[in-house]
Amino acid sequence: MRAVGMDSYGGADVLHYQEMPRPEVGPGELLVRVRATTVNPFDTVMRAGYVAGWYQYAFPLVPGLDVAGVVEEVGADVEGFAPGDEIFARLDPARNGANAEYAVVATDDAAPKPPSLSFVEAAALAQSGLSAWRSLVDDDLLLPGQTVLIHGGAGGVGSIAIQLAKTRGVHVLALI
Repeated sequence: MRAVGMDSYGGADVLHYQEMPRPEVGPGELLVRVRATTVNPFDTVMRAGYVAGWYQYAFPLVPGLDVAGVVEEVGADVEGFAPGDEIFARLDPARNGANAEYAVVATDDAAPKPPSLSFVEAAALAQSGLSAWRSLVDDDLLLPGQTVLIHGGAGGVGSIAIQLAKTRGVHVLALI
């Protein structure tokens, strides 16, 4: 498969096209045909080597934390997803990312792409949107009439958290 990868840490000049093997899907994972990705701030930090001590990266390395695409294959023990499903996801930062034709996604980090969103819009929501959703909606913490304080309301996660809370009838106090 074609990918934009890197063989060392550095500036944008370390990124280049390369051929890589298509990733293997494991239990609880999805193989996704990438339709859109982003340049997440984490991708630039990772590319520069600032998080090299956090993860055991092996080169060549493919950046790309956010993805939207179509499920090609499902691993063992996968429920709720099937080939042909349109999804968006946040990828595991310890593995190769979405700047490639295919990416492997853990089902816990994926969600169905809303039909009202393009693949580009869904990819842009992946990290921030899924973080906000998981922190407020998955745990069923928002009840109409409540008041919630959202730190970082001007940021990616915070701005989406504000919108999620407001659509559920929650009064929002936000710190920027």
